[in-house]
Amino acid sequence: MANNNLNDIKSVILLASRLQNLFEGFDETNKSAVLTSKVKILIQASIKDRVSPSLLKRTVGLAKSNIALLCGKLQKEGLIEKYRDAFDTREISYGITDAGRDYLNDFLTKAKKNFEGELAYKNNIEQINKQVKALFEMID
Repeated sequence: MANNNLNDIKSVILLASRLQNLFEGFDETNKSAVLTSKVKILIQASIKDRVSPSLLKRTVGLAKSNIALLCGKLQKEGLIEKYRDAFDTREISYGITDAGRDYLNDFLTKAKKNFEGELAYKNNIEQINKQVKALFEMID
């Protein structure tokens, strides 16, 4: 039983590595991993109208203080807006701006081009699909 869990964990790590590799090298300004925390926050903010720091902490994988710093930077860049709850002003959330959507769309366009090239060249899509299916079976 324990060995099976280790194999499941190994499969998840391999899947994560393959997916991360699809993001590398398509941005001329940054040859390292391009799927940055900035992009992860913008993706989360684009999924919902507003996103809480707690949700960002879980989905982006950063400490709450780092989320606050990064969101502050994204605000200054005009990519997200900060909102305060009308009833409890201590509660905050973030929403993506039009400029943030444009930035994210540019990123996704570059990612799509890279995905198509990588998937066609290495024929990884079948392996990725198998691992994603196994992942879903594991968490169901």
